[in-house]
Amino acid sequence: MKKTMFACGGTGGHVYPAIALAESWEKAGFGTAVFAGREEGMERRLVGDRWPFVPVLAWPLKRGSLAANLLLPVRLVRSLFSALKAVRRERPDVVVATGGYVSLPVAAAARILGIPVYLQEQNAVAGVANRVSSRFARKVFLADESAAKALKCPHELSGNPVRPLPVGEKLPVPAEFEGAAERILVMGGSQGAKGLNDRLLGCAEKIGARPGLSMVWQTGPAQFDEVSAATKGFANVHPTAFVSQVYPYMQNATLVVCRAGASTLAEITAFGKPTVLVPFPFATANHQEHNARTLERAGAALVELESEPDDLWNKISSLLDDPARLESMGKAALELGHPDSAMEIAKRIHAEVER
Repeated sequence: MKKTMFACGGTGGHVYPAIALAESWEKAGFGTAVFAGREEGMERRLVGDRWPFVPVLAWPLKRGSLAANLLLPVRLVRSLFSALKAVRRERPDVVVATGGYVSLPVAAAARILGIPVYLQEQNAVAGVANRVSSRFARKVFLADESAAKALKCPHELSGNPVRPLPVGEKLPVPAEFEGAAERILVMGGSQGAKGLNDRLLGCAEKIGARPGLSMVWQTGPAQFDEVSAATKGFANVHPTAFVSQVYPYMQNATLVVCRAGASTLAEITAFGKPTVLVPFPFATANHQEHNARTLERAGAALVELESEPDDLWNKISSLLDDPARLESMGKAALELGHPDSAMEIAKRIHAEVER
């Protein structure tokens, strides 16, 4: 039985894979899990009371601002000592870091204390924390081979860890999709996506006028009232601030329109869904566009950039008018999916640390 410390933070894209790995680690009977992250970070809230949580001090690199980073060397030393204290106290057998700047001092502390370190990188462009941590990690598990070129340790292509997906089950058709020949799910993330919402608002009348189409539109809370008012006269458009049970919608959708975050794409490909991807243009190192292009090259998605003229409706309607292409894209997406990634990574790590 091994005790594993999962280090993650900053965004749900780093935290959710760690949670999926922790669930698989314990489900397989390999041992127990403990999380390390910032007390004030999203990771603390998402982990909740399910696992022990050890706070670690950490500060981000402020991109493009020399003045804001003047204290960074001192802060890095404080972070490392904080992480050393946390790792010594918990005495894990292995550390798994899934990214976010708090993961770097934890991985470094584990290395100093002789504890094996493994990484998981979600995106096509490796994050700074994982790039540095790869210099002393045993292995990094990748969702995209493109990330390997920036990493300094052995790697393995594994897909992104996601919570258990009901891909083999037949989920009920949501009421909004009942009787519709064409079903679109729009997901801008839990907070919505203004760029995506604004482009859809620009073609709302065309969406409302298309017979046989039903669209469930997760707007996020900030634009829910605006989208609801703009689509009030369209019976086939169903705005909602947030979709709490998204899998029935995802499985029964004809087409998904969404951002290109790594966890979202892992779920979409596991279900084998064709997509139109509108990457968040300000993502670090433009990693969302790189994620999206990976699916596009595989024939599983079309990409719409906010920096280019609005062509979203043409992309959506051209796909809806071509069922054979939708089917082909769905098959391509399914080939990219790794629904069992979390368990496979857990098994690989356990086998290596047991040697």
